[in-house]
Amino acid sequence: MINKHEQEKKQFKRLFQQQGIDKFSSRFQVLEAFLKLEHHVTIKDILVQLGQDKIKLDQGLVLSSMELLCRFGFASKIEFDDKETQYEHRHLGLHHDHMVCTKCDSILEFKDEEIERQQLKVADVYGFLMLQHKMEIYGICSKCMEERNTIVSLHKARQGEKLIVKGFEAGKNMQLRVSSMGLKIGDSVEIVSAGFGGQMVIATRENRLVLGKGMTEKIKVQVLSKIKTSNQDKNKESKDIIESPLLLSQMKTGQEGIIRKVAGESALRRRLLEMGINRGSVIYVEKYAPLKDPIELVIKGYHISLRVEEAANIFVEKVRFIKK
Repeated sequence: MINKHEQEKKQFKRLFQQQGIDKFSSRFQVLEAFLKLEHHVTIKDILVQLGQDKIKLDQGLVLSSMELLCRFGFASKIEFDDKETQYEHRHLGLHHDHMVCTKCDSILEFKDEEIERQQLKVADVYGFLMLQHKMEIYGICSKCMEERNTIVSLHKARQGEKLIVKGFEAGKNMQLRVSSMGLKIGDSVEIVSAGFGGQMVIATRENRLVLGKGMTEKIKVQVLSKIKTSNQDKNKESKDIIESPLLLSQMKTGQEGIIRKVAGESALRRRLLEMGINRGSVIYVEKYAPLKDPIELVIKGYHISLRVEEAANIFVEKVRFIKK
C-alpha cells in the first residue's frame, strides 16, 4: 500500500503539472495528508492531519484541492443522508458499497460479488447499460446493537426499524388513549419517521400513527435484532460466522473478517493505516509462511505481508471461512 501511495503521488505530479494547476505545492500537501488517513474523511479531518504535519492551509484551498482530486480520480466524494460530505481514496478498478450506522455514524465498506452479478443481470433484463452504481445500506451496526438493551423505549428506535410492543409504562389514562389509537401489546410496528419536533410517525398493520415524545417514552418495544429466513443454507452459513472479535494473528488460512479495531503504538498504528488496514475493511488470510511468520493477507484487492506480532494489534470480527 505504501508503494501504491508513491505511485499515486507520481501520477498526481504528472497530471497536475501537465494541466498547469495552480498552487501545486500546497495541493500536493493536501494529497499527502489525505493518503495518510486512508479512510472516510471530512475536510476537517484533513485540516487536522495537516496541522499534525505542521502545515497550515486555508480551508477553501483544501476544499478546492479535494474537488480536483475527485476530478482526476484520486478520491471519491460521498454524501450520506444528513451527514457532512466525506471523501475516500479511490482505488482504480476496485468497487465497494457502504453500510452506514444511523446511531454512531460508523461506515462499513463491503463488496458482494453476488450482488454485483445480480445488478448486471437486472440491467441486462431491462436492456440498460450500467455505467456506475452505488449502494448505501442504513441501519444499526453490530457494536451498537451489542450495547443496546433488548427492550427499549420507543423514542430510542430509529427510522426503518421494525419492533414489537412489549408494554406501557404509563398511567391508566394514557394506556386508554394508546389503546383507542389501535395500539396494543404484541403489535408489530415500523418507524416511519422521527425527530420532527419530538414527534414520531409509526405504522402498525395498515395504520399510521403520530405519537408525541411523552408517549413514545412510555411505550416499551423489543428490537428484532435478527431477521429470520427460511433458507436453511443461509442459516447454516450464519452459524459458521464467529461473531466475537479475534486477533488477526489468531485467524486461520482461508478465513475472512471485518476489521474492528487497529491498536498498537502510534508509529505502528500509522504504518498499518497507511497499508489500508483500517476499521470496517474486509481482510482475508491467504496463507502463512512455512515458519508461520509472516502472514500473507489480501485487503482491498492488494496482497500484503505482516509479521505475527504486528497482526496481534488488529482485532477482526465476523470471521468466517470463504471459498476463493
